[in-house]
This record gives sequence, structure tokens and C-alpha cells, in this order.
Amino acid sequence: MATVEELIKQYETDEELKAEVDAILADNKITLMEFMGFVRKHDVEVSLADFPNIISQAKEMGLIK
Repeated sequence: MATVEELIKQYETDEELKAEVDAILADNKITLMEFMGFVRKHDVEVSLADFPNIISQAKEMGLIK
């Protein structure tokens, strides 16, 4: 099970993961369904309660507005 921090580090070097994230963010937002699908697919150690924090981090990283 990966942590959010591990996945962020992987994002920096993994072109396939970047493409997947870019596809999710193409509309400049993250829906709860997209979030949960991504979490399940990548077995990320995160809960629904963390969703607002993930959105904040994505904004800080410039991934979404």
C-alpha cells in the first residue's frame, strides 16, 4: 500500500502515472468518483476524510485551480 507522499514522488518520474493524472485533471477538477477509482487502482493509503486535503495539495502543486 502506497502513501500519498510515495505516489507524489512516483508522479515526478513516471510518465504513465503523469498521463493518468493529467487525464483525470483535464477538466481542472477531481470528482470523488475519480479520486476513489485512482485510490483503489493504485492501492493508496488514504481515506475519504483526506479528500479535501488532497484537493488542497493538488492546488498547491498547480495541478488544479
